[in-house]
Amino acid sequence: FDDEGYRCFGIAKPTAAERKKLNIIAEYPKLSNAKSHLNRAVRNFELCGKLCNIENSPNGKVCFQYHLKQCQGACGGLESPEAYNERTDLALQYLKNIFERDFVVIDEGRHKSEKAVVLVEKGEYVGFGYVDVENGITDPYQLKEVVSNSFESNPEVKRIIRRFVYEKKSVQVKYLKKQ
Repeated sequence: FDDEGYRCFGIAKPTAAERKKLNIIAEYPKLSNAKSHLNRAVRNFELCGKLCNIENSPNGKVCFQYHLKQCQGACGGLESPEAYNERTDLALQYLKNIFERDFVVIDEGRHKSEKAVVLVEKGEYVGFGYVDVENGITDPYQLKEVVSNSFESNPEVKRIIRRFVYEKKSVQVKYLKKQ
């Protein structure tokens, strides 16, 4: 929150010491991914680019989004902190969800005759399971059914899944259609 009571967002590549001082909402494999997600939140929730540290307009001046009628003027004191922060509460939930679609991850299992399956739904890690290669199951909904070992989702697990999906070339990702 700034001095006037408006919730502010930002993007950083912090050191280990800085991490302890920050309220980290989500982590991304690349800075460009974080910027894209924050920009979508700014658009979707009519947030201020200045208060989200996307834009550097001078103090006392409204942001560029305000002139485009995409910001309601929090940056110029034209909107109350309470009204603005109601939208930032919604944006906060959106930003915590680094996975925008439900999916299963398929990778090597414990031995050559099986595959490991990890399930992510509603932006959260659900659990994992294994399927025999001989079954030939490739449908994501059938793969979802083999997930039985569930654990609590947390930011670290989501960071690991995201890095795994982006960096490991042999992993398969199958998206579940929205129902």
